[in-house]
Amino acid sequence: MPPAKPATPPLTPTFTPTTSRQQVARAFDRGAADYLTLAQAQHAMAATLFASLPERLPAAARVLDLGCGPGHWTLELAQRYSGACCMGLDLSLEMLREAARQTSELAIGSPERLHWLRADAERLPLADASLDLVFSSLAVQWCDSPRQWLAELSRTLKPGARAHINTLGPGTLKEVRHAWQRADDSVRHFPSAAHLARHAQAAGLRCHWQLRPRVFHYPDVAAVMASIKGIGAQTATGRRLTRAEVQQAKARHETLRTAKGLPVSYQVIELELEKPIRIAYG
Repeated sequence: MPPAKPATPPLTPTFTPTTSRQQVARAFDRGAADYLTLAQAQHAMAATLFASLPERLPAAARVLDLGCGPGHWTLELAQRYSGACCMGLDLSLEMLREAARQTSELAIGSPERLHWLRADAERLPLADASLDLVFSSLAVQWCDSPRQWLAELSRTLKPGARAHINTLGPGTLKEVRHAWQRADDSVRHFPSAAHLARHAQAAGLRCHWQLRPRVFHYPDVAAVMASIKGIGAQTATGRRLTRAEVQQAKARHETLRTAKGLPVSYQVIELELEKPIRIAYG
């Protein structure tokens, strides 16, 4: 008997990405089935962010996992905050299907507390001042406009509520850039922490940030590229590389090899954003 096709998660509301966002969604669609296997580095960085979350939330809190991927951390949020309604939001339909499959196999006792939304971080389909906590690990760097996703967070957080976000800063994947030496934008460029902090403050959010440099090692170039391409971290340019270019890139990356393997650097920016409580006088 063939394996059952994963259920299509209920999507609220019906959503059509813009052209640029469709490219991002397709990249993550391709990596959905293997994400948890390939994205070990991303999983480690998400675990560090998860450890920074508050111990408790208000009763019947509403929690958003922004860029939830295959739903691992959405489920962790539901287990940590037993009275909360947890929403996983992602651009990729295949990621949401994988999330629905994963969480159907790992019952949390009250599955009605989990909801899945296909939507864009820059256009959240959520009411003003409706969220008690936002968790987002390595997702917002794929957005076109930091100003827009920060404005949406400011709009949807309740006064006094917080968002815990990690994203990637300049210097991320520097070894990959060295190896491939591409003049195009096939490997994304990332904004600085200071740039994000300015936009957060302009959106009316208090912002605290810290930089956590991380280096992960891989046995060979194929493993490096699988860790990146498998999670949609590379932008499709439409140009195929020649065999000579691939061999030259492998040779350049090999010059960086250490006893641990081929290094890949991540400059992880952790943001703690708080929507202030405004007190009216007189």
